[in-house]
Amino acid sequence: MIKATACAGALVVATLNGAPALANSDTITDYEVIYAPAMKAAKAPRTVLTEITQTSSSTIAVGDYGVVLYRDNASNDWQQADVPTSVLFTSVDFIDDQNGWAAGHHGVIAATTDGGKTWQLQLDGFQFIDLQIEHFQQLVDELTAKQEQFDGSDPDAEDDILFALDNALFLLDNATYAKEDGPTKPFLDIRALSNDVILAVGAYGTLIRSVDGGNSWQILDERVDNPDGYHLNALASDGEFVYIAGEAGQIFRSADQGDSWELMDSPYNGSFFGLHVDASERLWVVGLRGNIFVSSDQGDSFSQIKLDDAVNINAIVDAPNGGVYLVGNAGVIGWVNANGNIEQMTHSSGAALTDLVAHGDGRLTVVGQRGVLEIADFATEAAAQAQE
Repeated sequence: MIKATACAGALVVATLNGAPALANSDTITDYEVIYAPAMKAAKAPRTVLTEITQTSSSTIAVGDYGVVLYRDNASNDWQQADVPTSVLFTSVDFIDDQNGWAAGHHGVIAATTDGGKTWQLQLDGFQFIDLQIEHFQQLVDELTAKQEQFDGSDPDAEDDILFALDNALFLLDNATYAKEDGPTKPFLDIRALSNDVILAVGAYGTLIRSVDGGNSWQILDERVDNPDGYHLNALASDGEFVYIAGEAGQIFRSADQGDSWELMDSPYNGSFFGLHVDASERLWVVGLRGNIFVSSDQGDSFSQIKLDDAVNINAIVDAPNGGVYLVGNAGVIGWVNANGNIEQMTHSSGAALTDLVAHGDGRLTVVGQRGVLEIADFATEAAAQAQE
């Protein structure tokens, strides 16, 4: 998880432009980044970028200091979007050419209706805390009422209610403390299932959903069997299920768009950072130490593909020529072909790579620690490195 910065976007993006930093950065508080618009910068494509996505007409990337970049798929020229916040964006997802959502630190979710050119805040950390307090207080009241109705005749059911009540009280306490201290929870991934239904996951077991396009949000934390509050890092979906992956090898599956979740048998007890459903409806999950797992039965079982280098794998996407591409730390880029064989190369920057899109002409556009990186042809570069 990329950590938040304490400076407002204006400070750092000015530096990206070559201007001197503000003299007194101590006057900029952690929470002003929520409402400070992202400054425009000629060198914005060189800032840290965390995720990239592609629609039929455009490519959109998001990252630190509220930077959102977009370009027409027929062009190589990046434009910087108008964004009303300077937080670090961790994720972006589009449901069609025009409508998309981005999620990030300090509990921020923003939306666009014009293909990524302009964005509007739909949720911020202070609103998120208020939602949590209201939700968990209501849950505590409901569970307390159920507890009071028990007469000792069904001890197992009573134990379940007591456990749920303890967990709800814990979550309520955390939200109440956050009200005093300020918003700190980042969202780590967002997934649009339709123009109306959007899910977001984040640190310490955060799970929220909107069923009205982001106009309102619902807390779903307690619906996931995650009593230790492990981070929920990634979302994916197919025609039947929604999936979550996170710390400690956790994989969850929902058949009702998030109303209920089942904890799956995991093939690994380390953290997962990426999820993907490919064109063949196979579920991929990737994470620590080069671990790559794929399921052909929607998560009921997995087989493993081992990367040569034991570096963290951060994202995975379909390859136009079959199979999937993946990226990870230390500049690693891999291609798992349709037969399950893996080829890999290392980008000359050696930078941590966090996401990519694959173009039909063989090019890859990769984002990460060094901003936007272009790979002219993966096969050619991987073959050249293999001969060195």
